[in-house]
Amino acid sequence: MELNYIIDGLIDGIKDIREHNTSEDKASIYSDLDKQSELINKLIELKKQQESDEYNMKVARQLTDIAENIQALVKLMALVSISNSDDTKAYFINETLSHVLDSLCNSVDDIINLSDSLVDLDD
Repeated sequence: MELNYIIDGLIDGIKDIREHNTSEDKASIYSDLDKQSELINKLIELKKQQESDEYNMKVARQLTDIAENIQALVKLMALVSISNSDDTKAYFINETLSHVLDSLCNSVDDIINLSDSLVDLDD
């Protein structure tokens, strides 16, 4: 909605500038250009907010991945602990657990990198 308001304002501003340019009303042209500048600044701020929102969603997805990996790890450990069969335990440990741990390590690395970039932004 705000984007539509900004775009409409920019279009109206261009029309005003054209109209005032033909009437050679320089003061009005400067006023129109100031309005255009304000709307362009709002557009830039809206873009920055959108990028921030996208970044926040990326962080949320990464944290969700970590939570899901930890949840899978806990479930696998529970299966291993209640299993009576050594073959079943070996299968879970050798085949499944290593994949979950690798995925968890990758997610943790992503969060560490993310944390480092957030610290850099904070400085």
